[in-house]
Amino acid sequence: MYRLCGIIYFTPSHFVCRFIDKSGGVWYHDGAENDAKVLYNGNMVNWSGKKLQEAGKYKMSILLYTKL
Repeated sequence: MYRLCGIIYFTPSHFVCRFIDKSGGVWYHDGAENDAKVLYNGNMVNWSGKKLQEAGKYKMSILLYTKL
């Protein structure tokens, strides 16, 4: 069994990512915009699959899973 733990979003000039912690918390990181800060975006229970496909102008590129 696997759990989604991260999503990388991409444009030709930059990438950003979201991390999903064990409790379902969604965290956003854009080093160019937010320095080294990771921003809490809420819990997965409030997110639709469609909402996860984009992060602003960035499109989903890579899904990261961890084995349970």
